[in-house]
Amino acid sequence: MRRLKRHILRLGCALLAAALLWGSAPPARAADPDVAWLTGRFDSPAYPGRELSYQFPYRDDYFSIPADDYQHPLAQCTLGLAVSAFRAADLELDRKDEYIRDYLGQAGFGDMVSDQFDQEPRADTIATLMASKPLRDQEGEFLLVAVAVSGGGYEDEWLSNFSFGDDVVHQGFFSAAFTVFERVFDYVDDHAGGGRFKIWMGGYSRAAAVSNMVAALALTAEQVDREDLYVYTFATPNNIRLESGDFDLDGDYSSIYNVVGMFDPVPSIPFREWGYGKLGTTFHLPAQETTPDYAARREPVAEIYRAITGTPYSNNPEANWFIQKLYQLIYDMAGTAGSYQEALEGVIQEAWVNRSSAFQLLRSLCGALSRNGEADAMLLGEAPKADTLLSVFLYDLAMEELGLRPSSWNDLNLMMQLFYEHCPEVYISWMMSQSDPADLFVTDTAYRRIFLDSRVDYALLDEDRRPVESVSAASLGRTVMITVPSSRAYTLALSAGKGGERVKVVEYAAGSLHYAYQLYELDSGGTYELTLPMEFWADWDDGGLIRVPDREQVAPSVQALERSQVHPSAVFEIEDSGFVASYALNLALGAIVALLLAVVILLAVILRLVLKRKRQNVPAQKSENGGSSHE
Repeated sequence: MRRLKRHILRLGCALLAAALLWGSAPPARAADPDVAWLTGRFDSPAYPGRELSYQFPYRDDYFSIPADDYQHPLAQCTLGLAVSAFRAADLELDRKDEYIRDYLGQAGFGDMVSDQFDQEPRADTIATLMASKPLRDQEGEFLLVAVAVSGGGYEDEWLSNFSFGDDVVHQGFFSAAFTVFERVFDYVDDHAGGGRFKIWMGGYSRAAAVSNMVAALALTAEQVDREDLYVYTFATPNNIRLESGDFDLDGDYSSIYNVVGMFDPVPSIPFREWGYGKLGTTFHLPAQETTPDYAARREPVAEIYRAITGTPYSNNPEANWFIQKLYQLIYDMAGTAGSYQEALEGVIQEAWVNRSSAFQLLRSLCGALSRNGEADAMLLGEAPKADTLLSVFLYDLAMEELGLRPSSWNDLNLMMQLFYEHCPEVYISWMMSQSDPADLFVTDTAYRRIFLDSRVDYALLDEDRRPVESVSAASLGRTVMITVPSSRAYTLALSAGKGGERVKVVEYAAGSLHYAYQLYELDSGGTYELTLPMEFWADWDDGGLIRVPDREQVAPSVQALERSQVHPSAVFEIEDSGFVASYALNLALGAIVALLLAVVILLAVILRLVLKRKRQNVPAQKSENGGSSHE
């Protein structure tokens, strides 16, 4: 075990050295004398102990354009504002706001007022920094008020993220938003002197949900004109029940913009199926699962990511699948937001407080569930699904840690692998990769996953029947998971083994827990072509399985062993398709743990013998030294 730790430590040192060597300047930009490039410094949980940075464009002229016109350079600049507002991890408590002070100072802002950066984070704290700058537009002078809400390094402020409540708004976010709302307009009263003012606000993650809600409050209360409220949020969680009547959902929130990663796990909660959403216009970043030309779009992103971190950019559909199934499991257990609040909210909060690592968080969660009678009863119906899910994940992780399988999780730790799509350097890399938002944001959110027995040979062909060069495939036990966008036609050529192998095709939409599936069985030695798309939601007899070479096509409604449109459920798509049973994975995982324990015990015995021998040699050496001194 110590040897393994030393190996991991050496690997970490090598990565740090590589980061220093690869820490190159950002890609060259077109010269524009009117653009000031602000250096934004920030911390990322994926790279603890390191200060990351990037440069973001700023111009005073951004604020002469009405706020309800989306400006991509201003969105980029606001992302710099949002990440610079993270609490600085390695600075003293009274210097936690140093990064955001420096960022706004570079742009010429003054009269800075900081709140709660110098306090230890609690569930009810929300750190902000406000500053201002006199500017002029076509109508004359005005005061631009910058509002930076801290969305990183907030430790126990995470607890409020779990406090959904069962009301119109997310209780944890609304409480923080109302606090920020009061601070903003107290600042305006103190500094605008009754004159014209405009507000520029941004936030990331929790701060994004809070900023979104502050903006909605300001517009609803008519505290500021829509054209004078510039709000850009990133990795924005859902924060409001969209069917509620408390906010004018038909109102004009067109100056609020939200940017979310397609498979960032944070913006998906609270669940859409519970009625939650966010106000304003939401843009989606590309994803391998949903975007056909993802490989080409990814190239400039990877370049910027390496410039920021010194490491390669990666994405992991297997981790995205795991998060989706975990969310479906939680939905199955709770059913409604009210049930979640009654039975699970306290359990999750207790587990968070007692965490020290991803494994400890999981352990604490399981312990808290077992002590909570209502939650434990709720879990019984889902226990086989949870058991299977965790077994697959931990088995793969253990095999990779021991070097028995190539790592599909790159060099980041467990928690960061699952939340990789939420990391700020990922958002920065995507947002700065394009100058035209039309070349960046995507609208297609649908994708398909095909689950095959690993004994089935396959080849993925595009709409012109050419082999797809880079296939998104992951191994889940004895099952292979292939992911393709729904917006493009594909053909999957299949060669069965001994027969009885099954193929399952599942249709999803990013951010939703609903899905539809069709399950097929292959004959022994048969050769097939599976044609996609299949119109799951309309005409179910489109697409389907074709037997080669006679090319006999039977409608999916006749072929399929099972076919269904499914409400949110954690029933595994790979059931009945050759997937290794959960107990087998548990046995394998148990064997690995037993092997590790045996190695530790053996090392302990050897160490004890070595120390015992050294103690026996010491008196003999002292006796020899003592004898020579008397001579």
